[in-house]
Amino acid sequence: MDLVDLSRTIEPGMPLFSPSAPQPAITAWQSHAQAAASGHYEGCSCEITEARFVTSIGTYLDSPYHFHPGGPSIEALRLEQLVLPGIVVNCPAVVARAGIGPGVLDGLDLAGKAVLFRTDWSRYWGQPEYSAGPFLTEATALALRERGARLAGVDCLVVDDMGDPRRPVHVNLLAANILIVENLAALDALPSSGFMFHAVPAKVARAAAFPVRAYALVP
Repeated sequence: MDLVDLSRTIEPGMPLFSPSAPQPAITAWQSHAQAAASGHYEGCSCEITEARFVTSIGTYLDSPYHFHPGGPSIEALRLEQLVLPGIVVNCPAVVARAGIGPGVLDGLDLAGKAVLFRTDWSRYWGQPEYSAGPFLTEATALALRERGARLAGVDCLVVDDMGDPRRPVHVNLLAANILIVENLAALDALPSSGFMFHAVPAKVARAAAFPVRAYALVP
């Protein structure tokens, strides 16, 4: 079995869903030097890291609570929702700020699967072009729901058209308990099917979304 890392590193200066969102701050709450001088350690030292960030950052998973106040939040999700057989949907010739329609799903068995849309927009990570990526259309979200998908993932900034305040993809998918993972990487390293997709966040109470170390287990 091969393990394929599909995640982004959380670090200062990284792309965020909005220019108004705060950049992450990662510092030592207790540094090695402070620990060594504390008198609590002998022949060793211990760093304790403090990280501050909004939870929709890096490669992250949206819970239904993200858009539905009565829906389950991150800690209430079952592991069976987070570890799923995966399928890669190739979306050739995507362009900036263009919708991906349901035609890309023709002939594919989506039932019970994590459906990962490969646009290769991830090549622009860290560049201005990344914020102008493609998105899924409302019709595509409805097709995922009707055909039994359990998770939708994209290798671009967000699943929705950020110019549409209705956010129909988030609203429709999360209402059906179809989870969402955004900012995936390295989907080109995966086969079209036959792998297991893992996207398990820390068990944080009442979090609407949270970063994941997404990866695939490929035979």
